[in-house]
Amino acid sequence: MEVAEDDVPQQENQENPCGYASLYPENYILISRDIPAFLRALVIVVLHFKSYLSDHLGCEIFNLLTLKQYKLLSTNLCKVKEQFVLGLPRTGKTIVALKIIERKRNIFQCSAEEILYICENQPLKKFVGNESCRAVTHVAFLNGNFPEVKHVVVYEAQNFRPEENWHQCALELVKKKSGIFWVFLDVFQFTHPNACGLKFSELYSQEWLTKVVHNAKQIYNVMFNLMEEILQERNTDMPYEVLEELFKQAECAHSLSGDCIIKTNMGTSEMAQYVIRQCNSYMQQGYPVKDIAILCNTQHAAHVFSQILEPELKRQIRKYRVRLVLGPADSVLENVIVLDSI
Repeated sequence: MEVAEDDVPQQENQENPCGYASLYPENYILISRDIPAFLRALVIVVLHFKSYLSDHLGCEIFNLLTLKQYKLLSTNLCKVKEQFVLGLPRTGKTIVALKIIERKRNIFQCSAEEILYICENQPLKKFVGNESCRAVTHVAFLNGNFPEVKHVVVYEAQNFRPEENWHQCALELVKKKSGIFWVFLDVFQFTHPNACGLKFSELYSQEWLTKVVHNAKQIYNVMFNLMEEILQERNTDMPYEVLEELFKQAECAHSLSGDCIIKTNMGTSEMAQYVIRQCNSYMQQGYPVKDIAILCNTQHAAHVFSQILEPELKRQIRKYRVRLVLGPADSVLENVIVLDSI
């Protein structure tokens, strides 16, 4: 609508009592300077997604893009051929990666076989694998041949190894077809003490995700303290100047409190009893079995703990008539309690 120089909306003719000005509150009337912010907010809402945190929470905030996520998704894919995204834990990297795959399919009219998603492990591959792309582990990528691929998305690249030359292999694959190459990294969540083969000062174009949206406040606080410890120890080849800048920008995007309960000095048997009680408690509150994960330090510890839990689980099934089934992280999409190593 036309506005005066002082941004005061022109009022409807007073003879028209049914005009919009009399039907809507004053803040519903947009002026010219409101339009960009309104359109940006509209796009963020329209591009909402199914929450991978838990739809059972009923929290709309988990289904909306942050402003930085929106800016990444609105990037002109035709101009940015190679994009590096550095994100803190639980800042929505998986969501952005999957949305980028959708955009590539829509913009370039690609088939699923023409977009390759490379990740670190089998559970993530199964979680992401769908009709939108071809998902493989990085080991399968290095040992395979993908002549039909035009575009590549690499996820959790911080855990790849420099001697594998993965970056050059993926880059050459994309360059042959003039495709798009996106790399996602979380430099605070690495599984080995060596660098991943990337020179962070030379990564262009580079974007950061620092607003934590998929952790409750209490969990975020624990994670924040762990990141601070990582910075203080400095016992890896990671670029600590980059980690420090990311850490400075870290923030929690909401005030949902959540719970973080820490138990210490528990014996293995006592620990097993506690875990079983907690699982039963969650299900009595209405949480589905597949919302629960039990993580141990190593694969061996997970195997031993599983053997301790199994007899107790069978007893609980008889007592409470509940179905408590354990499964590895590979079974993350099934109706089981995940029991695996970190």
